[in-house]
Amino acid sequence: MKQLLIALLIGWSGFALAEDAPETNWSKFQANFYFKCTVAPDCIKAYSELMSAPEIAENKFEAALYGLAHNGWDDATHVMRFYFKDANEYMKAGQVFSASPAMQKFLAAGREAGNEAQYQTLTTHTIMEGNPMGTKASLRWSIKVTDPATFVPAWTKMAAELADKPWGGNAYGLQTYYLGNTGTITHEIWVAFDSPAAALVFLEEFPKTAEWQAYNEEVNDSVSLVRSYMELTAISLNED
Repeated sequence: MKQLLIALLIGWSGFALAEDAPETNWSKFQANFYFKCTVAPDCIKAYSELMSAPEIAENKFEAALYGLAHNGWDDATHVMRFYFKDANEYMKAGQVFSASPAMQKFLAAGREAGNEAQYQTLTTHTIMEGNPMGTKASLRWSIKVTDPATFVPAWTKMAAELADKPWGGNAYGLQTYYLGNTGTITHEIWVAFDSPAAALVFLEEFPKTAEWQAYNEEVNDSVSLVRSYMELTAISLNED
């Protein structure tokens, strides 16, 4: 955990991004910090205390802590995601967290617990549809796209068609990687659900559809799957 948060602070204090799009209800940038937690309830409690500290809570940053399930070879057990409307909000968060006494307490708790940072990424929403607010589970597929011109329109068409199914989920999207693992992963697909059970229904149903079969034929070798996993909401703050 110590290495995770040190990297977070260094990244926020020394990295600037250009603001080139109007503000929307969807975040422009997502900073994602994956880590291995030895005792999940302790990590959830420490995160809750960090984010409820007055100097942090007053800024109403959109953020969440998720547990990871069925993520294969990946050693991460949790991910902290911070959502920023623009570069200014990204930089402000770095300033707030670096000066926060609660952050120092959080770092100390991580050291004592023996938590381990795994990796961090910076992504942006490329396609987003629906309303993920309040959802408790999501399915995520980390992919490597070699031919975006073929993949993106084919996936967009299929995703919209599957979303109309009774089991189609509450929201879906495609995120593009700006930083982190970009040699292996270029994009992340996600679909959000009210519950893990609803996510399992989706997993069972979508491979049977004609839409999925047509998509596979169209994309051919333009995309490959790197990993897949389920994400379970532990704490979600200031959703908008």
